Amino acid sequence: MNTHKPKRFREDEKLEVTEIGDGNLNVVLRVSGDNNKSIIVKHSLPYIKCLGEGYPLGEQRIDIEYKALSKFHTLSPGSVPEPYAFDKPNNAVYMEDLHGYKMLRGSLMDGIFDLTLSDTIGRHLGTVHRDTHVSTVGDDGIKTLTEEFDNSNMVVLHEEFVFTRPLNRTDPTNKCSTEVSKRLDSLYDDERVVAAINAMLDVFKTKKECLLHGDLHTGSIMFSGSDIRLMDIEFAHIGAASFDVGILVAHFIFSYFRHMSLDDTHKNFAYMMVDACKRFVSTYLQYMTAYTGDRKTYIKNFMSETAGFAGCEIVRRCVGAAHNADVEDLPDAEVDCLGAGVRLLHVYQKIHDIDRLLVIAFMLTI
Repeated sequence: MNTHKPKRFREDEKLEVTEIGDGNLNVVLRVSGDNNKSIIVKHSLPYIKCLGEGYPLGEQRIDIEYKALSKFHTLSPGSVPEPYAFDKPNNAVYMEDLHGYKMLRGSLMDGIFDLTLSDTIGRHLGTVHRDTHVSTVGDDGIKTLTEEFDNSNMVVLHEEFVFTRPLNRTDPTNKCSTEVSKRLDSLYDDERVVAAINAMLDVFKTKKECLLHGDLHTGSIMFSGSDIRLMDIEFAHIGAASFDVGILVAHFIFSYFRHMSLDDTHKNFAYMMVDACKRFVSTYLQYMTAYTGDRKTYIKNFMSETAGFAGCEIVRRCVGAAHNADVEDLPDAEVDCLGAGVRLLHVYQKIHDIDRLLVIAFMLTI
């Protein structure tokens, strides 16, 4: 593995360093030189950036991110920013600068989206899941990948902040709007929701199926024209394929409710998010042809898990530490999102295709 700084600049070249990241975990810098040359440097802190030094976090996650970037780039070229080097002493990754690319979340919030981007995301993700799937690489291969991508600190972080802390009404990291807070008793006292989230936590912890992005939402995707890059891959690990798919579907659902809560001119864009979900999942399944057992049964179970994980993600973004920018300033939309998450968790085991998932999620507004 290359652990030296990339030689992309002359020794005498004057460099400009600008902090550009606003994420929850890391410091992200743009280093610019002459002739519009630039790279991105991503540095891991020994704690959770958005929560402070009282929440320590292992710095080795940046090593995993470099390995994951390299694997994604090899298996599906163009799926991620090209990784240049890993600087172990400084816990930093040097990678391609996507200057001029836009974050997908911001574009969705502005009501701008090309549906073909859903296809591209589905193709990239499906390809990586297929080529690292246990049925493709075998038991020994998945064991090797599990050891290579042993990302236990980040996995535990998800266990806590996606599945556990949001269900603890006294957890100090939780936060929610006044409107959502009025509904917390019904959430915490709903035994079906609690049982469903615990069941999805068990799937998350025990299923070792393929290499995941691990945190695939609209804020971790950038695009330029028809070119899509999956970003912020420090949560990569071997797990259930449905986790990646469920998280992204949840964020398309957030975008839907955002635009449904605005004036009538936004409704057509909200309906486009329904198509975005369908095309993403359909294309993903076209490329993700690896499976265990009978394919029809595998897909039914996969979609049930997708619905369950989507429900967990929606609930935690409404009541947990990390919220969703699409609806954070739209309390009515946030309440609608919480309702969608609860409904998905109530019946996730009966959801076997993307059409039913979306009907359940949007049943009060379609």
